[in-house]
Amino acid sequence: MTNATTPRTEDGKRLRFALLNGLNMSNLGRRDKNIYGSIASLQALEDLVTETGDTVGVDVTAFHSNHEGDLVDFLEANSDMDGYIINPGGLWAYGDPTRIALEETGKPFIEVHFANIFATGHVSTFTQSCDVTVMGLRHHGYIGALVALAASVRTPATN
Repeated sequence: MTNATTPRTEDGKRLRFALLNGLNMSNLGRRDKNIYGSIASLQALEDLVTETGDTVGVDVTAFHSNHEGDLVDFLEANSDMDGYIINPGGLWAYGDPTRIALEETGKPFIEVHFANIFATGHVSTFTQSCDVTVMGLRHHGYIGALVALAASVRTPATN
């Protein structure tokens, strides 16, 4: 899809977002359907977000690791993305190195969780730094995050 409403960078290129999934996200499809919904696997989730990105004119690079250092390495090697979407998975409580690496990119990022972790009394370390947190919408939250991030990068706020 290429038209006047397709999100683009200032130099006219397609937007590029990284989709990061952290610890324990590889268990999608085997987790509680009441919380995680009907998504069959992490690959199915990545495909859904990538396909939606293509529909709205955003190139999505998906990356997953159960090791925080791998996520930090990915961010340092890909700090030129236009934005980031992250489900930190099990890093929500102690993922400061990943959060700091996201901050250091200087680019906007959205934190996504399948469940509303706040309802369980948990607080994510990422929430203090991200532009938006999307929770409780299962895999649909990723789509909302992608579309919102594309719209906000394309039309930045003015003060």
